[in-house]
Amino acid sequence: MKYDKWQKEILEAKGDILANTGRQVGKTTVFSHKIGNYLMKNKGTQIIVVSLTEDQAKLIIVMVLDYLEKKCKQNIQKGKNKPTKSRIWLKNGAHVISRPVGNTGDAVRGFTGDVLYIDEASGMPEMMWKAAMPTLMTTAGQIWMSSTPRGKFIENTNKKNFFFKCWENHEDKWQVFNITSPQAMQEREITEEWTIEKRDKALKFLKDQQALLTEMEFKQEYLSEFLDDMRQWFEDDLIRSCMTEERPNKIDKNNNKTYYLGIDVARMGEDESSFEIFELRKDHMYQVENQITKKTTLPQTFEHIKELNLLYGFTKIFIDSVGIGVGVFDWLMADDDTRHITEAIDNSKQIITTDGRTRKLQKTLKYSHMKMLMETNKVHLLDDPGIFESIKSTQYAYSNDSLGKRHLKIFGNYTHICEGIANAVWGQKYKELNNKIYTIKV
Repeated sequence: MKYDKWQKEILEAKGDILANTGRQVGKTTVFSHKIGNYLMKNKGTQIIVVSLTEDQAKLIIVMVLDYLEKKCKQNIQKGKNKPTKSRIWLKNGAHVISRPVGNTGDAVRGFTGDVLYIDEASGMPEMMWKAAMPTLMTTAGQIWMSSTPRGKFIENTNKKNFFFKCWENHEDKWQVFNITSPQAMQEREITEEWTIEKRDKALKFLKDQQALLTEMEFKQEYLSEFLDDMRQWFEDDLIRSCMTEERPNKIDKNNNKTYYLGIDVARMGEDESSFEIFELRKDHMYQVENQITKKTTLPQTFEHIKELNLLYGFTKIFIDSVGIGVGVFDWLMADDDTRHITEAIDNSKQIITTDGRTRKLQKTLKYSHMKMLMETNKVHLLDDPGIFESIKSTQYAYSNDSLGKRHLKIFGNYTHICEGIANAVWGQKYKELNNKIYTIKV
């Protein structure tokens, strides 16, 4: 591949490296290649890759393996040390291991490395840094980290988070690279892979995003700016306090059970679709399943919902009725088995509150309801790092409209699971209306 100028500089850089970037610029690609180069050139060394979730950890190993197979396939070990989803060994004794950090960072304790690479470092729990740093103590190793920023502070405090402190680089320890998404798209050399048409489409996408997002959102997500006006909507301690459940080994099909399904539908080939299943017990919501699908078409998503309904017999299905979700919503409403249990959630809909004057977006009310249930110990989540990361990534900011009125905006860059959960627990409002409806085809 043809590297961007900043990617070449990262590949050639020595020592501790911090890449603060906008989204979709190619940071994970360049670091996976840098890992591959290091393994080829430094026999007997170990690189530890730390990611937020297991899926992200596996993805980096896949990218490193793909690069090594193109560069030195004959040097990749086979047999008992053949590549796995979490580790790659070369014949020179060098190897890379990838670990999901989880909620505490304990997954990296006990390992020793010559290089520690931290993916999406700004989202790491602060406890992870204490657990990960000793991995380099006896090797005088290097730290490489990359991330899109998520604000300057820890949760809702005035204490700076670790990634931001490193980026400030007061002790001149780091080689810091700042790359924005528009910069990467505009400056990338035109090739057979990166055509003028692809560049123009990418720049149009960024222009559309700038129109859709608030100024602060766009600056953080695509201009890689650290903004102190944004905060985490769900605090870490609150999320952990709700993660009390283990995934059941089997489905309880008791007709007296009340199951809700919350869905977040992804664009084809882009994000992941999320299916979050909860059981209502009195006024408490217990999560019993969390499923993710990738690169699925809308018909496939519809069929997956139908299959889940056969297994659980949902009382209600909650799905976004605008945007990408509208196609699936229409099919659900046309189907005899799902039309009576499907409820539309329009995140952009304005709802008049009880004072009769204030208008709020349904998304704002939905996330406020979810937080209220969590704070009153009425939401019980599966103990899963992917769920933790998605809820943690949900942020909020205040902005003023043209009339000077202040508005709350809730957003994030990994919120698909949280969105599905928020849709499902919205069903707690329907707890007095949980009559099951059965249809008979004639």
